[in-house]
Parts: sequence; C-alpha cells; structure tokens
Amino acid sequence: MQISEKRLLKYSLYGIAIYIFLFFLLEVENGGILKLLITIPYVLSVISLLSICYKNRHQLSGIPKTARNIFYVLIFWGFITAARGFSLSPQDWITNFGNVYMAWAWFTPLMIIVGQKIENWKTIITCIFFMFQLMVISMFFLPFFFNIRPEWTWMLRPLNFIMLLGISRYNASSRLLVYVLVVCYIIVAIKVEQRIEFVYLFMVFLFLTIDTLKHLKIKYKLLKISLFGFLALLIFVFAYGYENISIMVSNYIEFQDSRTFLFKELMSELNGVEKIFGRGSLGTYFSEYFEHTKWYTEEILKQTWYGDSSTRITTEVGYLQMILKGGFLMLFLNTFLMTYAIYKALFRSNNRFIKRLGLYILILLILSLISFRPAFTPTFIILWTAIGTVLNKKYRTMQDEEIEQLIKFK
Repeated sequence: MQISEKRLLKYSLYGIAIYIFLFFLLEVENGGILKLLITIPYVLSVISLLSICYKNRHQLSGIPKTARNIFYVLIFWGFITAARGFSLSPQDWITNFGNVYMAWAWFTPLMIIVGQKIENWKTIITCIFFMFQLMVISMFFLPFFFNIRPEWTWMLRPLNFIMLLGISRYNASSRLLVYVLVVCYIIVAIKVEQRIEFVYLFMVFLFLTIDTLKHLKIKYKLLKISLFGFLALLIFVFAYGYENISIMVSNYIEFQDSRTFLFKELMSELNGVEKIFGRGSLGTYFSEYFEHTKWYTEEILKQTWYGDSSTRITTEVGYLQMILKGGFLMLFLNTFLMTYAIYKALFRSNNRFIKRLGLYILILLILSLISFRPAFTPTFIILWTAIGTVLNKKYRTMQDEEIEQLIKFK
C-alpha cells in the first residue's frame, strides 16, 4: 500500500515530535537500549522527510536564481560537514545520526523544498497542535512534568510561531489550548531558568506590535532598522569581539553575561583554516571554563559534577555552532538565505501570511546570536519551510484572500 506524500509528511513530523517527547520525558541516557529504540523511528522520520524533498526538488525553480544557487552550495557544504564526521566507530555513527545537533542539522535547509507547496503548512500546523497535545498529556505525569529539562521547551517553542500567525485564525478549542500552554511555557522557562524563552516571547509581541502599526512608513522603517541594524551588529561582534561589546554594554546596562566565554574560547581555539571550514559535524572544542568549574565543584566543594564535559561537541550559541561545525562559510550561507528571505517577505510581499513568516525568520536570525543552535527539530523545520515559502514569488504576490483559500486552518 502506497502512502501519499501528504500523509508521509504528517507521519514524519509526528515521528520527530514523539522522539523529542519521549527522549526528554523519560530522560533517556546515551548508549542505552531505550535510546536506540526511540532513535530508530526518529532517523526513519528524518529520512522520510528528506525523501520528500528529493522527490520534489524540481520545485526549486520557483525561487530566485541567486537564492537557489546559495541553497545548492549550502546543501553541498552541509553534506561535506556531515561526511567529515565519518569514522569506523559505531558510537560515532550513533552520535552523528542519532543526535539532533549533528549530521541531520545541516540537512534541515532541504525543508525549503517542502515550503514550495504552501498547502504543506496545514500539515505542519496540525503537527504543531499534536505536539501541544503531547505536552498536555505530560501534565498528567506530574513527577515527570516537575522534573523537566531545558530541552522541554522544544515542544513549546512553536507557540511563538502560532502567535505570530495570529491566534484568531484557529477554532475556540485550539485557541484555548494555546492560552493554557503559554502559561505552561512560562512556568517551564522559569523552572529550567531559560531566559532566552522570555526574550523569544518578548520579540514575538514586539514585532507583532510593529506589524500592526497603521502608519506604513514608520512600520517599514522600524523593520528595516531591526534587520539591517542586527546585521551590522553581527558583523561588529565577529570583527570587534563579543567580549568588547559586552564590556561596552555593561557600562550602561547591568546584565548577567553568560555568553562571552563561549565566543572567547571557541574563537581562540580554532585556527585560520578551521574558522573558515569548521571541524565537521562531530567536531569538538576544549572549554577551560567547564574544566575549571568541574575541578572547583569536585575538589573544593566536594560535590558531584553534573555539568558539561570540558570537551564540548556543541555550543549553545547558534552562530558559534555553525562556525564550530562548518566554519564562517556555513555562517555566511545560512545568514544570507535567512536575510534574503526576510527582505523578500517583509518588503516584497502582498499578504500578511508571508510577512508573518518573515517575522519568524527575523526573530530566529536575531536569537541565533545568543542561543538556538541548528538542529533537526520542529523550530528549524518550521524555519526552513518558511524560508522556502517566502522565496517563492507566486506566494508573495498573492493577496490575503488567495492565501487563506490555500491554507485554511481548523
């Protein structure tokens, strides 16, 4: 029996959602049989999604040639980045293809192809609400719910996307579910001490406010300042140094800096060639901060160390993760496509849906400077699908009524 493409897309997205749900609900440890049992369906789901992309690769003709060429280079470099993690060790294979941050993360841009069919958004929205339902189920397991990990926010972060699209487009029960889970999202963020989630929520409400301004000149000016001002800041950070900027800001604003050491350690360890090309999907770097913290905890405080190893395979900052794995080349390719899509969505589109997708991309572009490392998870699946949709001129030129006919949500 053949499975339709729409149903395969739905099942694949469900599979990824269930993997994340079980992995963090059950606090699965690496190397165990349980990890293997839930990872296999995840890998199959990813492969299914990639097969859908391959089958529909001809649809890329709908996006501008410049963006299409950059996309090809990005996918090629993603393949090289993943291949550089090749070894004969079974554990390396498990890590490379069983970890959402490793090899698969660099193939997520293929979801641009899924975005070429705007009808696919109905399936994606259905999957998002499926994830929300899983979170409601978890509330019945109170011992688990109150023993949560920071990664649990992965299941709740799509709330921000739903709010950007506009809650009014959903039925009463869906809206109620969203309101309840926003409260849960805040509780989870407080419990796991993830300040980035509050920054995320703040930016969603900020850009929604800007987007509702009736004075178009002021609205577009604020959006252009947000986009090009951030790009200038990004260049300044890597040219002048995050540490120097942090010191400058601290002279005017008192804030808790938890990112300077990440920039300093990674950039000081990589040599010139590695800064350009990275260290591959399994590339690591040594952290003196975590080494010293571990030593202080065990030797001075005489307590058990539960933190990260000093040899780190990931880093919390999205742009640093790109540099570690694929170098500044990976950073440039990602930011170029995101920026190109944002510009087309916000300033070259005729409908609200495309503009809201552009706001979502803009928010992740900004947040990647302090968090949001690339991964094959719902957040980035939505991101690259959004990029694919806004790059398609056919959808940008449609009016709101035409879009609504194609993507009516229940």
